[in-house]
Amino acid sequence: MKAATSRLRKVFSRKEKSKKVPDVETIDNGPNQTGPFAGAHHMSFTGSTITNIARDANYNYITNFPKNKPKEITADDLLLQTPQVPDVFTGRSHLMEEAVNILCETKQVHVAILGAGGIGKTSVALHIMENPLVKEKFEERCYFIPCEMLPDATILIQGLVQAIGLQVTQGKDSFKLLLDYLRGGQHLLLVLDNFETPWGSKGQTEVKNLIEMICRCKSVSVIVTMRGTEGPGQIKWHKLGGGSGLPPLELGAAKEAFCSFCSDGDLTIEKEDPILEKLLIQMDGMPLAIMLMAQLAREWPLKNIMERWNHQKTAVLKTFGLGEQENRLTSIEVSIKLTLNIVREKLSPTGEDVLRLVALLPSGIPDWLENLPKMLPDATMHFGDTTTQALILKKACLIYETGDKGLKILTPIGEYIMKSFQERDNVENQVWVFYESFIDNLPQNPSEEDGQLRLHIGNIYKILEIQIKRSFQRSHINALEQLYNYSEYFSGLVPLVVKYLRWKSQLNLSDQTEVMFMQEYMLRFMGEYEKAIDIIHDVEELYKDEINQDTSDMKVVTSSGSISRNNTIEQIQAECYQRLGDSLYHQERYTQSKQKVQQSKDLYEKIGDMRGVARSLQSLGNICTMLDQYSDAKVMLEQAKEQFEGVGSRLGAAQCLQSLGDICSMLDQYEDAKVMLEQAKEQFEGVGSRLGAAQCLQNLGDICRMMSQYEDAKVMLEQAKEQFEGVGSRLGAAQCLQSLGDICSMLDQYEDANVMLEQAKEQFEGVGSRVGAAQCLRSLGNICMMLSQYEDAKVMLEEAKEQFEGVGDRLGAAQCLQSLGDICSMLDQYEDAKVMLEQATEQFEGVGDRLGTAQCLQSLGDMCRVQRQYEDAKVMLEQAKEQFEGVGSRLGAAQCLHSLGRIDHGKGYLFPAKAKFEEAKELFEAIQVPQEVAICESCLQRVNDELAKSMASGNA
Repeated sequence: MKAATSRLRKVFSRKEKSKKVPDVETIDNGPNQTGPFAGAHHMSFTGSTITNIARDANYNYITNFPKNKPKEITADDLLLQTPQVPDVFTGRSHLMEEAVNILCETKQVHVAILGAGGIGKTSVALHIMENPLVKEKFEERCYFIPCEMLPDATILIQGLVQAIGLQVTQGKDSFKLLLDYLRGGQHLLLVLDNFETPWGSKGQTEVKNLIEMICRCKSVSVIVTMRGTEGPGQIKWHKLGGGSGLPPLELGAAKEAFCSFCSDGDLTIEKEDPILEKLLIQMDGMPLAIMLMAQLAREWPLKNIMERWNHQKTAVLKTFGLGEQENRLTSIEVSIKLTLNIVREKLSPTGEDVLRLVALLPSGIPDWLENLPKMLPDATMHFGDTTTQALILKKACLIYETGDKGLKILTPIGEYIMKSFQERDNVENQVWVFYESFIDNLPQNPSEEDGQLRLHIGNIYKILEIQIKRSFQRSHINALEQLYNYSEYFSGLVPLVVKYLRWKSQLNLSDQTEVMFMQEYMLRFMGEYEKAIDIIHDVEELYKDEINQDTSDMKVVTSSGSISRNNTIEQIQAECYQRLGDSLYHQERYTQSKQKVQQSKDLYEKIGDMRGVARSLQSLGNICTMLDQYSDAKVMLEQAKEQFEGVGSRLGAAQCLQSLGDICSMLDQYEDAKVMLEQAKEQFEGVGSRLGAAQCLQNLGDICRMMSQYEDAKVMLEQAKEQFEGVGSRLGAAQCLQSLGDICSMLDQYEDANVMLEQAKEQFEGVGSRVGAAQCLRSLGNICMMLSQYEDAKVMLEEAKEQFEGVGDRLGAAQCLQSLGDICSMLDQYEDAKVMLEQATEQFEGVGDRLGTAQCLQSLGDMCRVQRQYEDAKVMLEQAKEQFEGVGSRLGAAQCLHSLGRIDHGKGYLFPAKAKFEEAKELFEAIQVPQEVAICESCLQRVNDELAKSMASGNA
């Protein structure tokens, strides 16, 4: 069996024909967790409630206090407003541990837990306070003071005195009593929760003096929670979570929290539910929003909640219990209003514009210090400083600054702002002027783009959608044409083109055709071939109507999308045929594709469009390649290359050179292939075609894979995959993933190989590539064969063979037949194996695949060797070795050497056997196949032992 496994390595050294076009984090509650809301494993809390994750009191202190005689605060009042430690505490343990460490390792420290309303500040404070290490240090002298009921310095002093339990005797000053106690030398911890209430009062100076005096008491440590990004007073605060306050929850922690919140009896929510993930992305990691959404999930299916969110937005984020009062604990809108009320006095109309603008733009405002004044030039010039207003909003945590100097807003806050703030056309128009200029200044060569477009593209989609909806403007299509150069953004451009075409009554026929051809190409690039074909049929219908009106003197569109005057309807028809042929080609419908492209070529020749003729020749050459008609393909591609060069199309010439290199690779002419592909890659880079350069890099990686140069292959294929993803080519990325999976198989990394190949198969199916999916299925079958899972392997390989035959791929079908023959051989079904392998050999020879032919000869030779038919085996294996060497397959040559060594060993020729094993071992070491090296070493050990025994007996 060991030898059989070795023999089967060859199935992953095959090449594939390829066409050319375009997490959830897990929750770790361990002690070293670094994501938000972590560390709950240290806790054991009982009697807790989940409704306190962003807790707040429903206490209207203003109307409860008479003007002249404030209500006396009692210990019971404080106790009734003190929440329990919440059970649900995910993604925040690292912050709690940070605070616990600094409190316990430092004599005195003051911690500020800051951030937006509903971000979970109180929950973190409660968990810090209840930590055993904190309790041990402060000897139970930890006091929680709910400051939302203590609106000024005087009442705050009352609350502190009552919380600590100090007895104020008649005539004694409570403030002096408090200070004397705090200065008494005993370590104690004060947790001042929701401190924005007293801090925002008219008596802020008194509150400031009070908190500063408290913090100067040497044995007192203070934790303050409040909205905003700044702690109160001139105090050195340790800001938990960084300068912007507590961060939102990561998606994994948000899922954990949601599922914990809504777990109720028989209700079960699957963490991997795609609707749940979409919902939580909209909640943007706000714990209060997550908790309110989870409470709804107890009553409604997630699908209904998503529908309500899409329709009602933040209005749905509240509790709906009978008699339930709306407050900042039970309604996200009330919580946001509270922050707005705090900041309202400092906010000018410019500030409101800034806030609505950040809420409007999906990507926020990248590099805001530079771009915000440019986006709102009128506000900057006439109504105030946009930068100052943005800082006010930042400090209130209504917006936040990202690590790359952008301004963004949490989604629930943004949705509420969009609903509450009046839409201002002039603001959106100013932003459109900014982005129109931005788009106009993009480099013509996409490869020169420096990443700025990626930062702004979401905003461009949004503002362009608004402008297209409002009115028809030629500037809109100009912007779309500029963005059309960047294939990675096609998925967002297609819906905008659809919206633009709603103005077709304002477009002449030429412009309408231009836009529709743009739409068709983007859909085809993304693998939406049926939709692309439908667009072409719509174009044909347009021109049928035009023919019926006897109108033929018009502008029409060439393949590049530019306008060409003085052409005829025949050119449009030729273009439609060409594009239909391209989509059919990518669907592996080669016969139909060839028919359409031939029609296109005939029309282009008729009207004298040599560039069009070159394109058709190029397509016909690629079709012949896929049909294994390599001689015809080479002729057509060489003609097309010459014609492209004649009309000055460097891109077309490079594509033809690339295809010729692919043919050389298919014919095992690797050195010629490498030269052509490296030249083509250089030419693609010269004209700024990132897609073409990525395809050449992919093919060079595949050549290295075929030549057993696995490390080089992995580097190239990973780079190519990254580049394909960068330009939005799902097909190219899937092909690279497939090749990387085959490399893992070659290196006996079967688990990784399975994962990659399953992913690649799914991606191929997603873009409609039946050949790619069949290739992955064949590779998965071969892995089962390598793992001796023969029945599973046979099912997969027979299914893959059927799929290959269905699309006319003779090479793929032959490779499946070869593997099925190998399985029969491994099951000692030699007659069946022989028939299949001989048929596969004939098919490989028919398509000119020398590697496949060599592999079948190797298998037939190994089968003869196992049956002790040594002479036949030797002839076949020597022929196979010679062919492997001819195509540069060191793996195949090494395997044949090893088998020939075993024949010599079996016949008692020890010295020749030793020489062959040593040579095979060196080859396996050179191509880094350690398992095969170990097998050769084992064979050498046996030969050496026999030689030693023979020498000892004098029979050597």
